[in-house]
Parts: sequence; structure tokens; C-alpha cells
Amino acid sequence: MSDNLQFEHEGLHVSVSYNPSTNRVKRTVTRAGTEVYSDELNFDKSLVASFDVMSAEEQAKIVHSWGAAGIKTRIEDGQFGS
Repeated sequence: MSDNLQFEHEGLHVSVSYNPSTNRVKRTVTRAGTEVYSDELNFDKSLVASFDVMSAEEQAKIVHSWGAAGIKTRIEDGQFGS
């Protein structure tokens, strides 16, 4: 599985990249190729029971969902303008 998730949401392109060696998640939002937002967060593995014994694919799915949920909420709240 890729450590990068990309999708479109309400006209914005979202990229969520996960670095499993550092547990860092980078989230980038672009509109028409121009970056409108970017941040980097540390994923706390203790949020998920048995995270360390899951496959790399399962871990990436959980982290991508976690990172994407926050960005989708911010887009829906209008934080990146229309």
C-alpha cells in the first residue's frame, strides 16, 4: 500500500502522506495546483489498540483516515475559502 492518500473534496485536492518510520503525517490542500494549506502532525500510535502488531497496510489505512478526517472537517467548515 502507498504511504500517500490523494482525493478531491469540495473542489480541493487533498494529499495525506504518512511516514511510518517517524509517525509523521503531512497534509496538503491545493486548489487548481496552488497550495492553500499544509501542515505536519505526529500520529500517536497509542490511540489505536495493537497498532504495532498490525500490518503496514492496516496501519497506513488508519493513519490516512485519521489525517483525512481532520482536513475534510476543515474544508466543510469553510476554512480554506471557496
